[in-house]
Amino acid sequence: MRNIWLIFKHTAARNLLMIIISAVVAAMMIMFFELLTASGKKPEQNASEESGKMLIEVGNSGLRVGIIDYDDSPLSEDLKKYFTDCLGMEIEEEKNYDFQADRLIDRKISAIIEVPQGFYSGAAAGELKPLTITTLDDYENAAFIEVYADSYMRSAEVISSAAKGNEDMFLKILSSDVSSGSVSAVEYTAESDADVKNYEAFSVTEGFMMMMTMGVLFFISNMILSDRLSGVYSRTVCSVIKPLEYVVGIGLFGVICCSAMNLIVTLCVFGTKSGNIGLPLGTVILVNELFVLFSVGTAIMFALLVNGRQTLFAIDIGYTTLGCMLGGAWFPIADGLGAVGNIAKFLPQYWLMDLVRNMPDNPEFNALPNILILALFAVLVYLISAIIFTRKSN
Repeated sequence: MRNIWLIFKHTAARNLLMIIISAVVAAMMIMFFELLTASGKKPEQNASEESGKMLIEVGNSGLRVGIIDYDDSPLSEDLKKYFTDCLGMEIEEEKNYDFQADRLIDRKISAIIEVPQGFYSGAAAGELKPLTITTLDDYENAAFIEVYADSYMRSAEVISSAAKGNEDMFLKILSSDVSSGSVSAVEYTAESDADVKNYEAFSVTEGFMMMMTMGVLFFISNMILSDRLSGVYSRTVCSVIKPLEYVVGIGLFGVICCSAMNLIVTLCVFGTKSGNIGLPLGTVILVNELFVLFSVGTAIMFALLVNGRQTLFAIDIGYTTLGCMLGGAWFPIADGLGAVGNIAKFLPQYWLMDLVRNMPDNPEFNALPNILILALFAVLVYLISAIIFTRKSN
């Protein structure tokens, strides 16, 4: 263990440039993410403006509507609250349609709004049932009431879509502290848009982080190859330091350096955004760490395979760029791409990005297969490196 620590410190001293570049890459990735998520207005400002547009009263004071509530649910109560608290209208509740019809004919109400049975349960399940609105065509305020009702229904559809069939989530959004008729839906829409922007930006950032991680590890490959060609490696392993300790010490430096770089970016991304990224922090850290382990093993393997710096440089650059491209680091790989899609599944980049892209949209997404496949990639590359290392040592 002492020899591994000596090699680790010696490697760190020889690769100060790698440490500096890793820090610069981390700062660049954080700035890149911030630029992707930046917008001209904050979500709170957008929500406020949209709320103002929806709640502008156009002679609403004194308007009366008759509501026949066949559902008696939290959603129908929210609808009534929307008409009274947000729009300043008065409502008359009576389940007798003939009574309401007489009131409409006598011009004592401006419209009859029927809330269907299953209005709440349908919305919670993702299938919002329509309201039935009866008005007199010659009544001047009928058009306003229909517009307001349609506006509420669009907001309810937003909540229904966001809940994704989860009744508890639907009720939580509906009864949130900001809830006041359609205001809750408008504000939730702004928050939802921010969440989508955040995890889409994180997906792009994650793709570039994979490329940068493999690019930074070129320093590890180059150092091992230089030691081999200059005879430093031979002199080192002839001393008290064993060949395995030499490789482990260098590999440990690469793992710690790149892990720190990835961890800084991940924590900043998750810690500075008010919106939700859509991914568990622990899962992101785990898959990034598995990819770092794979990348370090790949760097060592390349350094052991080739005998020329130019060849090593070409292989590193080629695999860093083409590997990320074929693995779908910057764009999703569709299943219908044939050979390209099949090649992508032999690259760890594909499985990491598959998790990053699909987990936010699918609450039932199982990340375990992706994690296991990434772990197998890491184990496989170290086994191959060990075989090559043993043969060269012999």
